[in-house]
Parts: sequence; structure tokens; C-alpha cells
Amino acid sequence: MRKPTLLLFLALAALLFGAWRYSATRPFEAELAVVARGTARSMVEEEGRTRVAERYVVASPVAGRILRIERREGDAVARGDLLAEVDPLALRARVGEAEARVRALREQEAGVPERRPKPEELERARVLAERAAVAAEAAAREAAEAVVLAEQAARDAARARALREAGTLGVEEMEKTGTAAEQALLRREAQEAMRQVAALDARAAALEAALLAARGGDFVHEERRLREEAAALEAQLSALRDDLSRARILSPAPGRVLRRFQESERSVPAGEPLFEIGDPARLEVEADLLSEDVALMREGMSVEVFGRALGERIVRGRLALIHPAAFTKVSSLGVEQQRVTVVVELGEADLALGDRFRVDVRVILAEHPGALLVPEEALFRHGGAWHLFRVEGDRARLARVETGLRSGRHREVLSGLQEGERVILHPHSELEEGARIRPRGAP
Repeated sequence: MRKPTLLLFLALAALLFGAWRYSATRPFEAELAVVARGTARSMVEEEGRTRVAERYVVASPVAGRILRIERREGDAVARGDLLAEVDPLALRARVGEAEARVRALREQEAGVPERRPKPEELERARVLAERAAVAAEAAAREAAEAVVLAEQAARDAARARALREAGTLGVEEMEKTGTAAEQALLRREAQEAMRQVAALDARAAALEAALLAARGGDFVHEERRLREEAAALEAQLSALRDDLSRARILSPAPGRVLRRFQESERSVPAGEPLFEIGDPARLEVEADLLSEDVALMREGMSVEVFGRALGERIVRGRLALIHPAAFTKVSSLGVEQQRVTVVVELGEADLALGDRFRVDVRVILAEHPGALLVPEEALFRHGGAWHLFRVEGDRARLARVETGLRSGRHREVLSGLQEGERVILHPHSELEEGARIRPRGAP
């Protein structure tokens, strides 16, 4: 190799070695932060909205024609103030009709005892029926006796004829026995007729007594029916009178008119909403949170309410209610999310806001005062654990740390660091253990 070429090679090698030596020993410029103590918080933030704590929807209690409503949104009302009125003319007509029908039924009920058979009439019919039955029995016995006598007379007449034919009885004696047999037969027929008449009289008397008793029972049923119809109608009349008394619609609580559903005079059915009444001074806040965040919450947790509507104020409250069911909501990015509505109770705090105002809600899941805090920008994952670079003198030292709560842009450090130590923010990917560090902005 020629000498000039060798010199050129040696100069180039020396230049490269100097560049490598400089690059290996030059300090890394880094942004530093000091580890300090503070309050570590695990929290969930979401938009919320105020709402009146006790909201009353006032509806028309009866069907009818609502007269023109003069109350307007924002009007202050006290308990019992007149809000609206249902035209009572139709109700009064129905009340009068029902009263007239009740009176008519009561009059019919009062007249039933006058048409009912008297006890003496029933007793007389019973006695007559018994007498007719006794007479029928006597007639039956006499008819039976007449049958026996007629049969005996017939036998006597037959013997007389036999004796006459034998020549031992005269004609006159035979004729007498024949005549007696004919008379006995006629008496039997007469007694049988009398028995049948007496039996018919007994049946007629018994039927008359039964009909008279049945008529008494019918009047009892009629009286009971009229009484029950009148009682049912009186119940309807009581309901109508109650409706008439509620034709004047009064405020159920003090507060303000939040919303007016009707304005002009018109016919409305029963249950038609007319007003929303509430006290804007007693507000609570509701928010729709992600279901996976709500799974970590419990009723009674501390909540902070803040936002532009409150300026610099932060109002504290408590998680009063977590709804038991989630619902699907599509985010602004078109992603379906399962969310759960929660309600925050503010106690006596005066928000000076109205119903449905937008605010921000911060639910405190956990809070550790006096915790050691390190910025999130200093941490990175290495070997399945959290690490960072702390600065000793002008050298970077790799340190493994155990973390706790994540609090905004800081994280709680449980071990691996001391208060007052400096850490490197956004560590460079080429930064290694022992590398020289120059704080950013230092000369």
C-alpha cells in the first residue's frame, strides 16, 4: 500500500473513532420531573345533566273539557294553588241523573213491603189448606166404606137370586136385596165423586198457600235486588261526586311550572298530562356511564360535579342510585356502548342552575391522600412490569416500580422510588442504564 493511501485510511479511521466516542459519551437531553406526594384518585368522568329531584306530572283526573290554562312555564306555585279547571257541567248532569235513579230505586224498595202478603193472609191460607186436607182424608175414608158396603150388597143380591131359583126365597125378598145392592152401588159412586172433589179442594188450597208463600219470597228477592241496584248506583254516584270535586286541579307541591303541555281550551281524556311541577332549587344530577365502569361503583361513593355552567365551583355529592339495567347507546363515533344511568344526590348545595343543564360528573372510585405520585409519561412496560429511569447525578438508572391507583396523568407508586427523586419523562428508545443525562433547557 502506498504511503498516502495508508495515511488517508488512518485519518478516516481516527475520524470515525472520534465520532463514535463522541456519540457514545454525549449526554441525552431529557425532560425531568420530581417525584412528589399528593392525593391519588381513581375516578370516572362523564357528562351529566341536572334534573329536579322531585318532579310531579299533573294530569287531568277526569275526562272533560279543560278551560283555558293561564299558568306559564316558570310561574311559582304553592301547594294547593289552582292550576286548571275541568268544565263541570257534564259532570253535574251525570251526578243529577244518578241521584234521580237512586231515589227511584229507593222508592220502589220502600213500596215492596206494602205489596208483600201479610202474615195473617199466609196463616189463613195455611189453615184452609190443612182443613181441605182433613176433608179430603174423610172423604177418602167414606168412599172406601161405600165400596165395602156396595160389594157386600152385591154378594147379598147374588145369594138371594140363588135362593129364589132354589125355591126357598120369595120374590119380594129377592127384589129387596137387589134394590139394596143398587142403592149401595150408587152411594159408592157418589162417595167416590165426593172424594175426588175433596182431593181437588185440598190440592187447590195447598197450591194457594204455596203460591202466597212464594209471592212473599219473590218480594224478598225483589226488595234485595232493588237494594243492591241502589247500592251499586250510589257507589257510582260517589265516584261521580269525587270526580266533580276534582274538577279543580290543584298543585300537589310547592315549586315552579317546569312544563305546560296544554294551553287552549279543549277536551281531554282522564290521565292527560297538563303540567310538570317541581322545585328547581332542589336539583340532582344524572349521568349515563359505561357499564364496565359502573361495575366498580357502589351507592354512597363520593362524586364531584363541575363544568363550565358552574365556573370554578366544584360541588360535592354522593352516588344515590345506580339503575339496575343497562341500555345500548351509540357514541358519536358510531360505536355501540352499554351504559347505565346513575343519579347523584347533591344535598343542600345550591347549583343556581335549572332543569336539564349540562354539567360534568366525576365519580371517585378510590382515594389515597399522601400517596407518592409519578407522571404517566415516565412509565413504560418492560419484562411484564412497570419501569422508569430515575436520575442519579447525571446518569440514568433503570428502576422497576410497583404502581397503585391511576390518578389522571399521574400514577401512585407503591415501591421502587423515593420522594424528591427525579425521573425522566418520555424516555428515548435508545436510552440505556448508566447513560449520561442533560436536563432539557440546561446549557
